[in-house]
Amino acid sequence: GVRFKPQADVSNTAQEEVQKEFQKLVTHFDLENKGWDYFRQLLVEGEIYWEHIIHEKHPEAGILGVLDVPTELIDPIYDNVQNLMIKGYLLRRPVMDPKTNQIEKFDYIPFDKNQITYCHSGVWNEDKTLRLPFIENARRSYRQLTMMEDAVVIHRLVRAPERLVFNVDVGNMAPPKAEAYLRKLMHNYFNRKTYDHAQGGNVNAFNPQSMLDSFWFAKRQGSEGTQVSNFQAGPGLTDLDDLLYFVKKLYKSLKVPTGRLDPESTYTADTSVLREELKFAKFIMRLQQKLAEGLKNTFVTHLKLKKIWKHYNLKEKDFDVKFVPPGAFYTLREQQIFDIKSNNYSNMAQNDLVSSTYAQKKYLGWSDAD
Repeated sequence: GVRFKPQADVSNTAQEEVQKEFQKLVTHFDLENKGWDYFRQLLVEGEIYWEHIIHEKHPEAGILGVLDVPTELIDPIYDNVQNLMIKGYLLRRPVMDPKTNQIEKFDYIPFDKNQITYCHSGVWNEDKTLRLPFIENARRSYRQLTMMEDAVVIHRLVRAPERLVFNVDVGNMAPPKAEAYLRKLMHNYFNRKTYDHAQGGNVNAFNPQSMLDSFWFAKRQGSEGTQVSNFQAGPGLTDLDDLLYFVKKLYKSLKVPTGRLDPESTYTADTSVLREELKFAKFIMRLQQKLAEGLKNTFVTHLKLKKIWKHYNLKEKDFDVKFVPPGAFYTLREQQIFDIKSNNYSNMAQNDLVSSTYAQKKYLGWSDAD
């Protein structure tokens, strides 16, 4: 909503009318239903554009609606690149060829800066040619996590089964005979039965290349004879400390508190947890401020078209456009601060050498009126 500043010299009638007009603007943007989509686009693309719908013959009606403009088809035109002063926008409207259904050319349409609502992430690339979205910070961490997940799955699958190791005593046999003897034993004792849909029954089959089969090794004379041992399987999917490291790294790059990894975890009034949640809440408020800044510029244009701006002699510094902050953890933090002040006051007020009135002013921050 619109929040008027205390020092703003704006009458109650003007405030009520401004609030009424702002509700119309919120309806145009449909923030209740599309607000999440707008913030998601700001996170993923880094820019959002809306075109204002204004009646050509009745501009005093104000902004009648807004239209989403694809970010890849429009660019801001800067009057001063150093100070980032925007003087207008340039839209590239594609013209389709009806025969080939391909883009034939682009029509360039200029817009005044008051015809477009523009919100951005505030981050440039190295040569300042395009805005970078916030999610770009997590690109490297996400790719590392993806590769790590693939490597873990492959390793766990290959090492999953337990296999037998047969060390067969072949005595003084020649290598060709020893190899034939091993094949004979493998064929006699390890014919695996599989189900064949075509024949409708069990079929004896053996695939020596299968990773589920056992290992066979020939042992020469003087050894301990034929031995059968168990080849231990690899670790299961329960030990994933290395993978969790990259998951936490991804969470940190997105500024999401790592305590939210466990869906069954509950909030505890821990200092470190509160610190992460407060940091995440401040980040959300910064994103809200980016969108609120663009909405305020559009609202000022709407008020100027409606003649309300000039009629009440309004100024941009008189009010702010604010979203509802994530106030749960701020409330907890304020309660903690109040508890600390109350404890300090109680300890000092019990001292006979300290005035109770002085302690109220010093430790509670109360004024004479309070």
